[in-house]
Amino acid sequence: MLTLGISTSAGQFALILGENSQVVFDSGNCTPSNELGDMLTFGLTQCNRCIAELSRIIVDTGPGGTSRVRTGIAFANSLAYSLNVPVSPVSSMALAGIDAYRRYTLPVIHSVKSIKGNAYIGLYNGQDDVNNIQIIYGQVEEIVTPMVAGFQAFVVAGAHREYIAQLPALTGKTIVDSHQSFGNAKILIEESNLFTDKQLNFPELAMPVTEQTV
Repeated sequence: MLTLGISTSAGQFALILGENSQVVFDSGNCTPSNELGDMLTFGLTQCNRCIAELSRIIVDTGPGGTSRVRTGIAFANSLAYSLNVPVSPVSSMALAGIDAYRRYTLPVIHSVKSIKGNAYIGLYNGQDDVNNIQIIYGQVEEIVTPMVAGFQAFVVAGAHREYIAQLPALTGKTIVDSHQSFGNAKILIEESNLFTDKQLNFPELAMPVTEQTV
């Protein structure tokens, strides 16, 4: 089963191809273009595979840069429709959470900047239920303080790691800096079994995570 993973929420697109939870192509290693179509063509050529062999698409639906997220999701939906294969949406909060949790085995708080001092804050608690990850939009301190009330120790990832670690309300808690701003795109393939229960088939479509949908 050849699976395509698309990360949209980092600084640039990442495209991963995999089979049986093993990465066979990673655009982060070598790619002649930043365009998703070109990246896919190049990746398939490198693997000596063809587009008709794709049986599943997993796409990071943000939150992240609005234009990049929407472009990546539109590409994933269009390709899934044309190939008649399912698309599985995964939030960037889950992607970062899984990445940090498997290294530290602690709950993970991931943050993404938004406008007017607001942010998206996600909590991944290691229950392997990536569809029920908690995401709240608003002011960082107002969200994080009650979100971690039940934890003595947790990991921070994303844009507000240092700010969260210095919040007076969290004094006495053990806060581990993951030193990561984004999730590892390889997880779309390596942990693809976590995303199998949310497969969408047209006319269902993957949709971006926005202030209105959290």
